[in-house]
Amino acid sequence: NDKTIKDAGKKYFDAALEANKVTATCTTPVFKVVRIDHSIEGDVTCSQPTTVSGIVGMSSIDFTRQAKTAYGVGKLDVVFMFDTSGSMGDDGRMDDLQDAAEDAVVAIFDSETEEPDDVRIAISTYANSVNVGSYFEAVTDEEPNKYECTRWKNGRCKKWKQISATCVTGREGTQQWTDAAPGLGAWIGYETLDCNSATLVPLTTDEDAVLDAIDALPTSGYTAGHLGIAWSWYLISPNWSSIWPADSAPRAYDEPDTTKVAILMTDGAFNQDWMPNGSSFDHAQDYCDAMKDQGIVIYTIAFKAPDAGEEILEYCATAKSFSFKASDGDQLADAYKKIATNISDLRLAH
Repeated sequence: NDKTIKDAGKKYFDAALEANKVTATCTTPVFKVVRIDHSIEGDVTCSQPTTVSGIVGMSSIDFTRQAKTAYGVGKLDVVFMFDTSGSMGDDGRMDDLQDAAEDAVVAIFDSETEEPDDVRIAISTYANSVNVGSYFEAVTDEEPNKYECTRWKNGRCKKWKQISATCVTGREGTQQWTDAAPGLGAWIGYETLDCNSATLVPLTTDEDAVLDAIDALPTSGYTAGHLGIAWSWYLISPNWSSIWPADSAPRAYDEPDTTKVAILMTDGAFNQDWMPNGSSFDHAQDYCDAMKDQGIVIYTIAFKAPDAGEEILEYCATAKSFSFKASDGDQLADAYKKIATNISDLRLAH
């Protein structure tokens, strides 16, 4: 509301005076919220004591400054990464996560925008692996839920073995830690059949679809956190536009007035690894480094996590102030609320 905007403006003004060691005496700044063009106008009058001018009878110089800023968000591609491992079923953790994340989703979708599709949200989930559902064949080049015969008798199969489900692990080769689209030399591996029912939600403007997915999050398995991070990247990477539905195609990295944000969370240490040359912790670092190199803004939340979980999320965050720790449901809700507020993209008009 207008009061919140004006209060925020006053806090920013006071902080700017202090940071710049301004010696002038200023009146309380006046802010005006203009709904027609989504702008905020402000003006302030200050009086600056003088030294040399005092010789000619001028002990101070008065001056007025005006500024105008556009408010609201630009184009946002936001992905929430959720830990759905077994430990999230303990102590009401998943209930707390669902409540906090749903409030954040509503707040982000309620942001002031120029066009209805300027803000889109995706969901990445992980436990032992990542369940990619109907996208399995597109990213692995193999059939999902496939069986092969391991014992034949009299021309009939007597024993079948399942060799694929809809869950994937990491990939190897030169594209291991990149966001290259699936293809020759860059297909995604599927070394396990063990995955829970949580699936991906590509970028969407459908608030109900996002809330329903959060409300249905399960809990089982271990914590392959690096895979959750990788798929968070894929969901907002323009290189994966051919994989997702047309309306979910991520915007280009350099599209004007566009911000890409990943909100990563875990309640544990990254303890499940499928990829060679390192551990889940090591791979997570590589993915986060590459994402930040592309200008993706990363927020993190360690929820009742051990030291190792806090350490990797602190590493992944864009800045220290973008990394949050929560030891209970109230702190978790507060962290998501702060993130939802911070990702609003305040753009300078002139």
